[in-house]
Amino acid sequence: MGFFVLLIGLAVLGFGAWQHMKGKRILSAPFKGTGDLAKNPVSDDPKGAMSTEGKVVPPAETFLSPASKTPCLAYELKIERLYEKTETTQDGTKTVKGSETLKTLTGGAIVGLDDGSGVFHVDLSKGADFDTMKDGFKKEINGHSGSSHVVFGEFSFDVPVIGSDKGWTTGFKATEKYVPVEGSLFVLGKVESGKLVKPGWRSMMASSKGREGLLGSIQKKKKFSFIGGGVAAVAAIPLMLFGPKIDTSGPSHFCESALTDARAKCSDTVNSDQGEFFTWTITQPGKYEVHVTAPKKKVQFYPKLLVSDAAGEVLADTYSRDEATGGQKITETLELKAGVYKVAVLNEGYLPKGGYSFDLELKSLNPKPVAAPAAKEPARNEAAVEGDGKTGLADEVEADEQLAADDEAAAPAPVKKATAVKPAPKAVKVAAAPKATTKKAAPAPSR
Repeated sequence: MGFFVLLIGLAVLGFGAWQHMKGKRILSAPFKGTGDLAKNPVSDDPKGAMSTEGKVVPPAETFLSPASKTPCLAYELKIERLYEKTETTQDGTKTVKGSETLKTLTGGAIVGLDDGSGVFHVDLSKGADFDTMKDGFKKEINGHSGSSHVVFGEFSFDVPVIGSDKGWTTGFKATEKYVPVEGSLFVLGKVESGKLVKPGWRSMMASSKGREGLLGSIQKKKKFSFIGGGVAAVAAIPLMLFGPKIDTSGPSHFCESALTDARAKCSDTVNSDQGEFFTWTITQPGKYEVHVTAPKKKVQFYPKLLVSDAAGEVLADTYSRDEATGGQKITETLELKAGVYKVAVLNEGYLPKGGYSFDLELKSLNPKPVAAPAAKEPARNEAAVEGDGKTGLADEVEADEQLAADDEAAAPAPVKKATAVKPAPKAVKVAAAPKATTKKAAPAPSR
């Protein structure tokens, strides 16, 4: 996408550059009034370039267009041949209509220009680039290949010999355009023999817009071309850098000219005797298969496959005619090193209109690298996946609790550390109680 935007931008910039050069040519050419030129028909430009403008003075003798005999300053008459021919494509034979230009006639008069200071003559007989011409005579007549001449209005045209390979003639067409004898004219040419003529190195410029009007038109076109082309070119850069890459992993309706390693099936066309060439870069050495398939058509294509390395050594040269009938297919297996190769699909023999279509596929036979095994998930995840279908947070909590209970049951009982046995406390000697003394009882008093 970005590439096509860039091409459009460059084309628009090119048109702007052409307009710039056109304006530069006008500004660089000396400009004089018609009276000054009549008095002194000399240019200061090394090549004799000169420009002037003024009101058109009709030629002394009326100048007429060839077909319609319209008074004019200049004319252009195009004669075309209409034909039908049979064309053979890979899809079969059909009849097509078309046209070809047999001749384009141009002519002009010697006219005068007068800006009020005097008349100076301009020779338009050798043609000029007019920015505006009016449509005049237009006619189409029936004809045939044996016609020797045809007549359009007042103009008779001798038909050249037409080869049979160009089909059969069904008619002729004439289109006439002219510049009317009116208004004013700006002319840029070369001063020669006392008048302005067509320069030998480029065309004569003529415009009914006048010098300032023509410069204004050129400036406007240049401005929009540079702006539009610049915007397109700048916009193409991010599209090319960051835009979607070409997906070579899936089939596509076109093949890139530069291919790398494997390429899914893509379509292309052989439309010349030189064939279709591709640059094939191998970054991963190994075995590859090259498939070329020509679809079944009314006019069958029998492709030839040619694969060569950077040194020009042919690695594969295979022709498909001996393969299965109908759609033709080539399969070539190659052991390739890293490097750049050339793949060519060729046609040997008849080439129909529009060429032959084919499909190309580059297949890698190298084993894909095996990814490292993923770490085994905790048992609780397996239990969650292989459970009885329960879902939700409550199920996860229940599974976690069950797992914790299982872990506790399976864990060994904790070992208690042995404690030193403290020795029995030593016996403490207890002091003997003093012996009890028996006191004699006092004798009871006698009565």
